[in-house]
Amino acid sequence: MKNHFKLRTAAGLVCLGLVMQTSAYLPASAEAKSGMTINEVCSKNTSYDTGSGQFFDWIELYNGGSSAADLSGWGLSDKADKPYLYVIPEGTKVAAGERLLIPCDSDGALTDSRVAPFGLSTSGETLVLTDPQGNTVDTLTFGALAADTSYGQYPDGSGEFYELSCSPAQANTAPEGSNAVHQPVFSMESGFYDSSFTLSLSADEGCTVYYTTDGSDPTAESEKYTEPITIDDMSDTENRLSARRDIVPNNAEAPRSSVDKAAVIRAVSVDSEGNISQPVTKTYFIGKTNSGYYPKMKVVSLVTDPDNLFDYDKGIYCLGKVYGGEKQEDPPKEGDKPKEGEKPEEHAGPDEHGGPEGRVEPKRAPNVWEIAANYTQRGKDWERPAHFTLFDNGEKVLEENVGIRIKGNYSRCLPQKSFNVYTRKEYGASEFSYDFFNGTAVKAKNGKAVKKYDGLVLRNGGNDNTFAFFRDSINQSLIADRAFAHQATTECIVFIDGEFWGIYQLMERISTSYLSEHYGVKESDIAMIKNGELEDGSEADQQDWSRLCKDAADGSISYEEFCNKVDIQGFMDYFAAQIYWANADWPQRNYAAWRADTIDETNPYADGKWRMILFDTESGQGLYGSADKSVSANCYNRLSSTNNELAKLFISLMKNDEFRLGFSRTMMDLGNYNFTPDRTKEVISWYKDTYKQQVADTFARFQSNSLSGSNGERRFESEISTVTNFYAQRFSYAERTTRSAMKLSSEPHTLTVSNNADCGGIKLNTLDLGKTSEWSGKYHSDYDVTLTAVPEEGQTFSHWIINGAEITEGGKNSAEISLKLSADATVKAVYEGEAAEEVIGDVNNDGQFNVSDLVLLQKWLLADSSAELASPESADMVQDGVIDVFDLIAMRRALLEDTSK
Repeated sequence: MKNHFKLRTAAGLVCLGLVMQTSAYLPASAEAKSGMTINEVCSKNTSYDTGSGQFFDWIELYNGGSSAADLSGWGLSDKADKPYLYVIPEGTKVAAGERLLIPCDSDGALTDSRVAPFGLSTSGETLVLTDPQGNTVDTLTFGALAADTSYGQYPDGSGEFYELSCSPAQANTAPEGSNAVHQPVFSMESGFYDSSFTLSLSADEGCTVYYTTDGSDPTAESEKYTEPITIDDMSDTENRLSARRDIVPNNAEAPRSSVDKAAVIRAVSVDSEGNISQPVTKTYFIGKTNSGYYPKMKVVSLVTDPDNLFDYDKGIYCLGKVYGGEKQEDPPKEGDKPKEGEKPEEHAGPDEHGGPEGRVEPKRAPNVWEIAANYTQRGKDWERPAHFTLFDNGEKVLEENVGIRIKGNYSRCLPQKSFNVYTRKEYGASEFSYDFFNGTAVKAKNGKAVKKYDGLVLRNGGNDNTFAFFRDSINQSLIADRAFAHQATTECIVFIDGEFWGIYQLMERISTSYLSEHYGVKESDIAMIKNGELEDGSEADQQDWSRLCKDAADGSISYEEFCNKVDIQGFMDYFAAQIYWANADWPQRNYAAWRADTIDETNPYADGKWRMILFDTESGQGLYGSADKSVSANCYNRLSSTNNELAKLFISLMKNDEFRLGFSRTMMDLGNYNFTPDRTKEVISWYKDTYKQQVADTFARFQSNSLSGSNGERRFESEISTVTNFYAQRFSYAERTTRSAMKLSSEPHTLTVSNNADCGGIKLNTLDLGKTSEWSGKYHSDYDVTLTAVPEEGQTFSHWIINGAEITEGGKNSAEISLKLSADATVKAVYEGEAAEEVIGDVNNDGQFNVSDLVLLQKWLLADSSAELASPESADMVQDGVIDVFDLIAMRRALLEDTSK
């Protein structure tokens, strides 16, 4: 896992000198030996048949020498450390002035030796051509390419590279439009710098460079470059975008002082005929923005023409023409007196459960979320182009041209708004290729990190924006092991056109691409329903979902039939989590389900069953001052009175014995493991300790009158305490209301599991307890509790000891047993053989487990480039196959226990 990170970091460092924009590429090396060069590449071929009806990516080699070249045994690769990934077959010769076309596809190479066994990255990569003696003959680095567009030399073999119309195995055609002009070259790459410097811009002979410093699109009317530009700390300059107040009704609070700022330079080259290159965008952090927490975490620089955000007609961040054209009445301000004849309570706030929709009363002023504005508009017409650059621990790791839209429901009316970020071929790359979440977003089939995304979410905390901010992040992290789709999340700081825009949750965006990457299902086979409406798929999918909900709600289908259509364990997991959280903005909103329409027996997730998708979970856990109500909430009563297809379905399923017992067991699994006070407190404390200052700065940026300085800090700490207390107290209420709703016979009993962690691990019901020595939880007598011993390699399970008595009869010597708890019970797993020698937690591999291992793991989780795990296996403290914050928590706890002995 760490090695993957190091490779990504190295790639990012290489890119620092490459001027890697959508259309900016590194030219091939100088005159290549033997005249052979990589002449043209196409990474998204949809129109040229490379053979047998296949449309593989392709690479074209060109012999610019004066004699034929024998390429037998030459290597072609997209990995510099593995130059012979593809070995050109014996007897392959290319005449002078001729070309060799090599298709690229990992599957196609299995049956055709003409095909290189690797595909080309749609976001760009470096290719290497190597002779049989190991000499590098040529290299070519290309960036993101649109479909059926190539990157190649014009004229052939000239060393001058452009984006071109594809011409496989033929002479390359002349570039057109903006592709005919090379982008300007910047002397300094985007990044964090200790001090001011001068930036030089250069262009091809006969071209002139024009640039902007405010994020606006550069044109031939922009500032003409005549001398180096001084790049300095911009933080004390006048606020521009952050001073805008026309972003919410009643006007937003402008910051009281200058916000931190980065320097943004955008430039184009213009030739003598007026042709303009694609723009280059760079962001520089100096002074205040190169100190504190900025270079120690993820930072996103989002650069777009300010008109895309704030123009009256087309700006997506402002009130704009939609608000002005509607001539709407502003909502009441805090402290306003009711109008004559109007009762104070007729001004609806968020509903009693904390959701974004209040009571609808006649003859009242509108709620703020009901007011139409530019920022409430949806769809492609309200998507705007932007440049996205990601920095991680002070290093630039990725940049792409993207599209952005405002995201959310209620949260659109907040000053700090959320964004959906889209990659599209019309902007450049059709996907991001990067592990944004440090290995925590994993593929369900093999546990490997997801590294391809068709977009992302920059979320403002949703309803939790000016409270604890992290409710949803905390919740999503706590259920990462459950059987439903959820969003991996990490935190970042966002700068818009160089101005500080606060802390955001960087999240996976739920889409068919997300589901395809996580579950290995073709995007074209995916159907998705969101809030009861078709999001992706066919009308038949919509009808099937609606019919399923209706039939299950009115009892028209059996429970067995329902389970044949729905992943029932994932369904139970999903409902148990939402009920435990007392999420009041659900299920009337914020629910989704998906399925694969085409059955693939080799893929357990392509079985045609509907599966749930989790998102927007923050409307509970004491939000909006409802601490007592959230803790004691009886969500079953609320579900029974909710006129919603999902609620009706669940209430009907409660009548089935198999479901109510299975659901009760699942609820207890989550309460006993995922949501324990100890576990949740450590996670919540980590968020608080790591991001307290960032949240306070964000509050001051957007709520300068009410939440600046100590006021913001007190609000944040108070809300964090509310969330901590919620989890500390919720279990007893969740158990009690579940027991009543599911008609269980008695209070739960305590099950204690004892195990030799050196010999193996334990699974309990839906839980993988890993190599735990002792664990306890509470379960009812109404249902079976299943235990499974999982011996380590070289170990053999022997038998179970239940309440001190050795059990060797009646199948109890099986590694899997099922029990009903009529009273408290202690169960011990016994193994034969000796324990495997291993020092768990020894991540620096020095033979000892101590605080130095804790420090190293913490640095690694924060993506410190200097931190390398010598023994990654030892870092997986909870033995769930993923190295994350829970391993850090377990390591800290283990060290504290060892110290106290």
